[in-house]
Amino acid sequence: MTDPLNRRIEFVDLTKGICIILVVMSHIGGAFDKLDSHSMIAAFRMPLYFFISGLFFKSYEGFQGFALRKVNKLLIPFLFFYVGAFLLKYLVWLVAPGTFQQPVSWNELLLIFQGHSLIKFNPPIWFLVALFNCNIIFYLVHYLRKRVGLMFFAVLLIGATGFYLGKNQMVLPLYIDIAITALPFYAGGFWIRRYNFFLFPHRLDKFIPVVVILSACILYFSSSSPGMRTNNYSGNIFQLYIAAFAGIFSIMLLCKKIKHIPVVSYLGRYSIITLSIHGPILHFSYPLAIRFLHNEWLQAFGLLGLVLGISLITTPIFLKLIPQVVAQKNLIRITNCE
Repeated sequence: MTDPLNRRIEFVDLTKGICIILVVMSHIGGAFDKLDSHSMIAAFRMPLYFFISGLFFKSYEGFQGFALRKVNKLLIPFLFFYVGAFLLKYLVWLVAPGTFQQPVSWNELLLIFQGHSLIKFNPPIWFLVALFNCNIIFYLVHYLRKRVGLMFFAVLLIGATGFYLGKNQMVLPLYIDIAITALPFYAGGFWIRRYNFFLFPHRLDKFIPVVVILSACILYFSSSSPGMRTNNYSGNIFQLYIAAFAGIFSIMLLCKKIKHIPVVSYLGRYSIITLSIHGPILHFSYPLAIRFLHNEWLQAFGLLGLVLGISLITTPIFLKLIPQVVAQKNLIRITNCE
């Protein structure tokens, strides 16, 4: 008999695919910013990623084994694409110094240690560090799982602490404050998978359209403009979590109904690749798009097509040649750790 916790859930790949496309669109900006009415997409876009990650939480054989797995799946991809993107920018600057307004300095590699500084040569990969920290924090919290009420209270308290750190402009290193704020989303994914609220076919699925509409209405009236990378939120704590969870359930239930869209589901299954490479692609191609495409919609869709096209071409290459840097194989060997 198949363990339901180990079964691949097809619509989750579709959800991740839609999520990564929304992330790319947000980083392209321009005309795409007009599509995000009332910040409805921004309210759940990054929380959804944390939520999906929580779906796949397993404690494995102990903290050491768990931590090593997360190093393999998150920190090694981060280091590869962080250093790789910088070296690419540095080589371009050596060949064509006039490409960038300022000289490229090796000090840029220290940006990750400077609060919430924007990683200009690959901005999106801050998420991998924040997600690693969120995994470690939740591992410690999950020891309370036999006392569900206490665990629920601890998750809410930690999340509220992260939110108010942001409100008071108190920054923790390596995006730890963001991980704290995001913990309720990660925990939500854990509970959904653990208690199977809606992941697998159910007789109540006939009500999905109604739930999606209600969730979308809640999202519309509660959403505010979030700044997850900087842990800075314009709304109050209730707006942050209510809007995010409403958006999460809307998109996931909608994807459960659709189940599979070939290209989007493929991008979702290996979304870490698109997440990690689209920053450098946009960094170098955005000036060209502005120069040669004079309509903002053409610029936006042109860049989106370029990013997704390169992702589709390079994904099988990464999977074949260096799966260790895209979370498909372990670089650090893991033995039975206690």
